[in-house]
Amino acid sequence: MRRLQDSPWFKGTAALLLLAFACLGGLFGTFVLRGLLCQGADSWQETFRFQNLLREREAAVASLMADSLALGRLPLGEYTDGEQWSHWVELRESQGEADGGIWPDEALSYVQSRQYEQSIASLAALLDPEQTWFRFQVRTADGLWTLGGNLAPGQEMEQTVDGVYYASFGLGEYWVEDSGAQLWEEAASEETPGGSTGLVVECGVAREMSDTVQDGFYALLTDYAGERANFESNVTGLVVFLSLAGLCMAALLWTGGHRRGVQGAAITWQEKIFFDVYLLAMAAAWVGLAVVAVQSGENLIWLWSGEGADSSLDQVAVNLYTALFCGAAAGMAAAVALTLRTLAVRVKAGALGRTTLLVRVATWMVRTIHDFLLGLPLTWKAVLSFAAYALCSAFLLLNAWYSGLFMALWLLFNLAAMVYLSWWALGCSRLRRGARIIASGALDHQIDTARLPHDLRLQAEDLNNISVGLAGAVDEKMKSERFKAELITNVSHDLKTPLTSIINYVTLLKSTQQTDAKAREYIVVLDRKSQRLKKHTEDLVAASKASTGVLSVNRERIGMAQLVDQALGEWEEKLRDRNLTLVTGLPEGETWVYADGRHLWRVMDNLLSNCAKYAMEGTRIYLDLKRGKGQVSLSVKNISREALNIPPERLMERFVRGEESRSTEGSGLGLSIARSLTELQGGVFELSVDGDLFKATVTLPQAN
Repeated sequence: MRRLQDSPWFKGTAALLLLAFACLGGLFGTFVLRGLLCQGADSWQETFRFQNLLREREAAVASLMADSLALGRLPLGEYTDGEQWSHWVELRESQGEADGGIWPDEALSYVQSRQYEQSIASLAALLDPEQTWFRFQVRTADGLWTLGGNLAPGQEMEQTVDGVYYASFGLGEYWVEDSGAQLWEEAASEETPGGSTGLVVECGVAREMSDTVQDGFYALLTDYAGERANFESNVTGLVVFLSLAGLCMAALLWTGGHRRGVQGAAITWQEKIFFDVYLLAMAAAWVGLAVVAVQSGENLIWLWSGEGADSSLDQVAVNLYTALFCGAAAGMAAAVALTLRTLAVRVKAGALGRTTLLVRVATWMVRTIHDFLLGLPLTWKAVLSFAAYALCSAFLLLNAWYSGLFMALWLLFNLAAMVYLSWWALGCSRLRRGARIIASGALDHQIDTARLPHDLRLQAEDLNNISVGLAGAVDEKMKSERFKAELITNVSHDLKTPLTSIINYVTLLKSTQQTDAKAREYIVVLDRKSQRLKKHTEDLVAASKASTGVLSVNRERIGMAQLVDQALGEWEEKLRDRNLTLVTGLPEGETWVYADGRHLWRVMDNLLSNCAKYAMEGTRIYLDLKRGKGQVSLSVKNISREALNIPPERLMERFVRGEESRSTEGSGLGLSIARSLTELQGGVFELSVDGDLFKATVTLPQAN
């Protein structure tokens, strides 16, 4: 089927068949049109063509009588009846007086006389009973005298013809007036020009007709019978060819837009023309062709209503108008097919809107107004919206006093305004809820912008973009942290191997007998520095692992007071060496927490180590343990030896110490490690500085 759609031969064949079937449909349309002239009459004598033929013969009779009067002869043959002759003479005298008191033949020249004689001869030949089935006789207006006719001697009009028709005319300026089946008395009583010189024609068509005389009446009789017999077949032919033309048009629409080697609908030069301009041009062409078809049909009806069968010129005209009618029908079908085809191609290609001039102009206007309104600040939008609402509401309310319809419209208008405001309120609620979720830390949350007002949708999209940007920044930072942690771990691992060798060799040197006092001093320094380096390396690895969350956490029920006692036992002697007094405040009984024992021990060890390194000698260190409200808090307070000139948040960063001279042995990782380990266990690590007072608080969930 695809190959058939793409075939240019199939398209061309369908187009040619469409034109051919349209022409044949037009031809059968002329046959049906001619048959309709006969279908509307119950007999052939009730057709327009019969009436026209009858009028032509009646006019010929009137002309013959007038020409005979002009030459002073008896019309339509010689009559021997003296009274008839005297009446005819009386008519001539009356007409002569009406024309100025002279006899018409006395005023005629030779040329005029010959012209009248030729006219009389041609009219007599036309009315000769051997040449026509038309029968007539002429009587005076009073009906008493018969002046002539073409009936055989002894024949009566009523017995010779199917129906008698009457017409009256004057001898001066004759005219024909159909009287149909009027009674003789009605025809004779009509007032005619010339008064007593008026005449009446009785006429009709012979009852029995044969092909011995083939005049217009015989041709009409045979045509009437043929048209009546062939009407149904002509209608069938018209329907068949129109249906075939419709199938060809459907085939053209089916193949429209398909071209071999092109995917989708192929645009041709026709689709580059604006559709409304194309439609106007095709409509103008169609209307012009329709006018040609209508004019041709009217001319055909006029010709068929006359004596076309007796004239070869009329037959040529019939053929010409038939060809024009068929060509106009084919042209109209082509115009419709081209219009529908380009419409189908535009629809298939989805280009109907953008290839229509009116649509593009309307779209541009709507988009311009829309962009202008959207570009207004929200305040102006609110003001203009309220002004429009107030004006419309006032207009409806003023008219509502006099009309129930306006009252209903006012209620509906306010209901629509309420629905719109509710829509805005729901959008604002959804926007606030999404912003709250993002602010809580769910950076991957996306606010649903569907069915939101325009301004709220823009705000929601901005929030979504912010969350996406923040999430990306956090991901990048996490990647950077993981990279640094991996780097630190790898470097620390590489340092631990030579550092272990150094420590081992220092230990071996310590076990040997050294006679040189300087050598023994150097060995002590090497031992102290290597141990410090080992501690820094371990802190560095622990800090990197804790900050990235790669450490495993095994939370369980642990006695906090017991763990504090163990830590104090570990550090009590070291603190005493630094002349620091430890003051503890522990509640009675055991205090249970959910925590990882290893990590919690490391937190306490780092806090006490920080006190040993940075507390002022000769001062007290306060260690308090409190429980309540489902939480357990451990606080450590001491007086700093150096001035704390940085904020608490800065102290918890890695590689940051309270004194900037870096004269102590600290690495600046203790507090950072303590905070990271506390947070891994689901706790909170807080620092506060008040002058030289330093306080660290570890809060963990209490276990029952």
